[in-house]
Amino acid sequence: MLQQLAENIYYYEIPGIRSVTIAFIVGSGPVYEPDHLLGISHFIEHTAFRKTKKRTLRQIKLPIEQVGGILNAWTDKESTVYYAKVPSTFFKIAFDILRDMVFEPDFLEKNVELERKIILQEYYAEKEIPEQRLFNLFFEKLIDGPHSKSTIGTEESIRRISKEDLDSFHAEMYSPYNVKLIIAGNVNSEDMEILKSLNLDEGTKTAKHVSQLKEGIVCDKFEESQQVHFLFSHNGLPLSNEDALYPSMVLNTLLGSGMSSLLFEKIREKRGFVYDISTNNIQSKEWGVFSVYAATSKENTEKLIKELFDLFKNFKLTKKLFDYGKKRLLGSLELVTESTSALTALYIQYVANELPVRTIDDIIERVKSVTEAQVMDAFEMMIRGQWSLAYVTPDDELKIENNDIRV
Repeated sequence: MLQQLAENIYYYEIPGIRSVTIAFIVGSGPVYEPDHLLGISHFIEHTAFRKTKKRTLRQIKLPIEQVGGILNAWTDKESTVYYAKVPSTFFKIAFDILRDMVFEPDFLEKNVELERKIILQEYYAEKEIPEQRLFNLFFEKLIDGPHSKSTIGTEESIRRISKEDLDSFHAEMYSPYNVKLIIAGNVNSEDMEILKSLNLDEGTKTAKHVSQLKEGIVCDKFEESQQVHFLFSHNGLPLSNEDALYPSMVLNTLLGSGMSSLLFEKIREKRGFVYDISTNNIQSKEWGVFSVYAATSKENTEKLIKELFDLFKNFKLTKKLFDYGKKRLLGSLELVTESTSALTALYIQYVANELPVRTIDDIIERVKSVTEAQVMDAFEMMIRGQWSLAYVTPDDELKIENNDIRV
């Protein structure tokens, strides 16, 4: 059962298990960054692991890892998340460490320079991965709005960011009003008393930003790639549109989730055009994009595109396909309840976007009520019309026209 213990503090209790996942969500990401400091949210996330006012690097990591736990963090377009998964008996230790990392990092000059080297290596590594180049190209060239900004930043901005910049940006963005907490697992009531020391209800929360998909076809030549990597994109649905949200989840599942999904069966299993093909809803509070990812050899590119868009143009929602999408989605939601980390990831989507937090039972009931007509309505919104395309190719630019990617 999900409980809201205080403003911006949520606890999902799972009796009988022996683990707990803790996640601090900070409203800090590239959409809030000035161009000359692009990547600073990601830089802070890295450097917070080095030292806090109370703890050294070893004192941050060892207490969690020596009991088999996980300590990690990530930065996306609008949020930075710090999380730990530990045995329930180590809840207070993990909570203290995460709280120190979020609110009391100590950005020593030598640590800033060490992390700068590491982040630059991450930046260079991304350029060697075709899929990462593809998504970077997609956001940079096909998204109109603040979400087009790079999470890691540019080489120039990474080299420019200073200790003083980290201190100043952290003071601005890591205020209690801009932080939320989710806990999932089994924690005894005495240990939960530590939460009383945390006050997250002051001030005004960071505003959510809106971007939109641009029409077009963009290409990045990468000779080291052995395949052509495609990301086909169409306007999707925002998380705030709850009437269409759950039908869109069923549609996404039946099209591209699992080896029995429509695209996997028709394009991989029957035609052999790809090793993998998948769909994804890229969603924020007020905007969204639906995408199809696939990679293939150059000689199969035209066949892949034709097969994909012929499937969309001739799409028929059979009862068998509808049942597959709905049952698979319901089953995956049921399985989420067995994992503290999966539950936390699910609720981060709601909490980070300041949406009404639905219980897992409520979400399941809403999915159960989805009808075939609603899924077809979602299809009309998410599939019908002009698509956009970003692709990475080892050879020259392909001859792809807008009509080739229109339904």
